[in-house]
Amino acid sequence: MKALIMTVGTGVGKGKITNESLSKALAFSITQHNPDATFFVTSAESKQTAERVIKKSGVQQYEIITIENPDDIQNIYETLEPKFKQVTQSYQQVTVDYTSGTKPMSAAVAILGTLYEANTLSYLTGKRENGTIKAGTEQPKIIRPYFVTAEKKRQTAIQLFNKNQFNATITIINQIEKTTSDTTVISKTQQLKKLASAYAEWDKFKHQTAFNILRKINMPELRLNKKFLGQLLKSEQPEPFYIADLINNAKRRGIEEQKYDDATARLYRTVELIAQHRLKNKYGIQTIKVDTTQLPEELKQEWQINQLTPPIKIGLEKAYRLLEAKNDMIGKKFTKDNELKNLLIKRNTSILAHGITPVDRQTYIQLYKKILDYAQQTTPNLTELIEESKFIKLKNSN
Repeated sequence: MKALIMTVGTGVGKGKITNESLSKALAFSITQHNPDATFFVTSAESKQTAERVIKKSGVQQYEIITIENPDDIQNIYETLEPKFKQVTQSYQQVTVDYTSGTKPMSAAVAILGTLYEANTLSYLTGKRENGTIKAGTEQPKIIRPYFVTAEKKRQTAIQLFNKNQFNATITIINQIEKTTSDTTVISKTQQLKKLASAYAEWDKFKHQTAFNILRKINMPELRLNKKFLGQLLKSEQPEPFYIADLINNAKRRGIEEQKYDDATARLYRTVELIAQHRLKNKYGIQTIKVDTTQLPEELKQEWQINQLTPPIKIGLEKAYRLLEAKNDMIGKKFTKDNELKNLLIKRNTSILAHGITPVDRQTYIQLYKKILDYAQQTTPNLTELIEESKFIKLKNSN
């Protein structure tokens, strides 16, 4: 179904001949566009012209919308905006013809046509006599405003990307690509779509998939991210990279998105991973399968372990207790750190753990600072790794 929204003026100058010529020209435009419904935008003075156009064109389905003040662009805009919304929602193809009418009328419908993503903007050209197009010389000029609407959507997509809304970014780009095949537009959106896809995967810790996408994108801003992912995937000891990545992930969830339960869950995993890394790197102990012969005697007694006990799996608390028993400074620090333990209890009672109490911002901030302190003491190049694994932010010009 096609709709035509057409501004109607009285023509330049006065007189029956001028009005007749204008009526013929507008009727010609209607014939060319062949709409299922036509919406005439008129002033009180030009309403009669619209009625002549209706007779000459033979349109059956139409509506006349009369503007109170044809020289007040804001009033015209506010009057027509609901109609544009209705028409663009009801018809698959919408054309806006702004050949006639006052300049504010033409400007208002052109703006609304672009804003509501009309398929085409149209105006007539031809030989003019007394300011009016001479019958038989009419030539419609078509403007497709997709490049304006596409750029507007692309800027929105960039804003969403910078807020870590990567799937929403991809959705908007898909909408743009459905409305145009213009290579200039597509070339801009394709790179943004690839970036959003890569970071959506990285945000879910799918590092290999993210790296496979990013490595093919030629952007100087990606140098540190590519370096980080490449080293993470090749390292025999990837734990420091995961610790930095988790800290950044928690920061995105907490500081940028205010999702404190999600952020705290990531911080809990980080403090657990710090202990796992320390045990593995310094003592050769894997927490997932601890050989009981690796345990100090005091822990064997404390945990009721004998010679026949098979390898055991230990969690966060026992991992730090094992570090303490080995006289490790990070284990001793944890044992005395009642503030951290209280914060972890709050995490355990959160709705994403074992309770129903949401984590508040203050708890998240306190836990973030604590975990960052522990990570810095066990990962010498942590500051560098955190910087390398920060997600980039795009400028509007990208």
